[in-house]
Formats: sequence, structure tokens, C-alpha cells
Amino acid sequence: MSQNINLKELERKAWTSYFQDGLWDIYLGLLLLAMAVSALLSDVGFSESWQMTLLIGLEVLAMLVLWVGKKLITVPRMGRVKFGPKRKAKLSWVMVILFISVLVGAGVFVAGLAMRPDRPGWLNATFFLPAAWVVNTIVVFSLGAYFLDFNRLYLIGVMYALAVPLDILFRQLTDIDLSFLAYGVPAMVILIVGLVMLARFLRDYPLLPEEA
Repeated sequence: MSQNINLKELERKAWTSYFQDGLWDIYLGLLLLAMAVSALLSDVGFSESWQMTLLIGLEVLAMLVLWVGKKLITVPRMGRVKFGPKRKAKLSWVMVILFISVLVGAGVFVAGLAMRPDRPGWLNATFFLPAAWVVNTIVVFSLGAYFLDFNRLYLIGVMYALAVPLDILFRQLTDIDLSFLAYGVPAMVILIVGLVMLARFLRDYPLLPEEA
């Protein structure tokens, strides 16, 4: 029994260490920053097709940063860990949920940029879009934080949730389109946290010489 408890504790520590490198924070920050860049492109007159193309391209780039970072930074320092089936199942489901959340969020974001004055009355930008965005991000990121034991996801969820309400608030207060800042500032908060975590990880887990 004691051995089983110790093995579970070791697996839990290995699981939590999976997020110590800050790469997931950087990945999610880059996804939100991609939306900020898309908003900026909309402000300067790029077509919706170009906005979507660049948005998808930047999201793919963010995924590459995560994959390459894990492969070249994390694995050489911590090795590969094989988790039990329960942990793997949780990770798979949360990955699916986060992916769906990003798609929903991007859809709400693009809908906000593409809205026209003749939209249906129930699809009111001052209520429906921020409500849909906030509920989607808070629920999904909170579930991810709970199931993954990844507490920083709560903060990341709050940063994501703030983006659309900030955008609408800026428009109402200033009559200026500040969408880039509304998405960019929360994205930079997430990125800074991720970079700090990455710097701490590199300090605490230096790459050992190959002879060692």
C-alpha cells in the first residue's frame, strides 16, 4: 500500500513538473497575441481572408513553439515521462476541450470584427459577444486547471476572459478602436508569466554535459 502511495505521489510530482517550464503559458499567450495581431490587421484595412490566414498561421506557429520547446528544452533536462492511463485520458480530453474553446473563442472574435449594422437584435455586441466569450473561457480554462492540476490556467482564463469586455469598454470610453490593446495586454501578461517560468526552469534544471 505504501509503495502504491509513493508511486502515485511521484507520478503527481512528475505531472505538475510537466508545466513548470512555462511553455504552455507561452503557447496560450501566443494564441491570444495572434488575435491581437488579427485585430490590428483589421484596423489597418486587411481583408477578412487575410486576417483569417494570418490568424491560423500564427496559431500554427504557437503550436510549433510548444512542440519544439518541449522537444529541445524540456525533454533533454527532465527526460520523457510515461504517465498512467488516467493521466493520459485527462490530458487528451483537456486538449480537446482547449482546442474547441480556442475555435469558439476565435469564432466569437471574428464575428465581432465582421458584424454589420443589420445584425439580428439578439446578437448585440454590447452583451452577447462579451457574455459568450467570458463564459466560454472561464468555464473551459477552469475545468482545464482543475483536471490538470495546472493552477496558472485560472489566471490565463481570466486574462482571456478580459479581452472582449476590454475591447468593448475601450470603444465606449474613447470612441477609438483599441482592439489590439484589449487582446494584446492580457496576451503579454500571459507571455511574461510564461517567460519568467521558462527562465526559472532553465536556472533550476541546467542542461548537463553529455558525458554526465
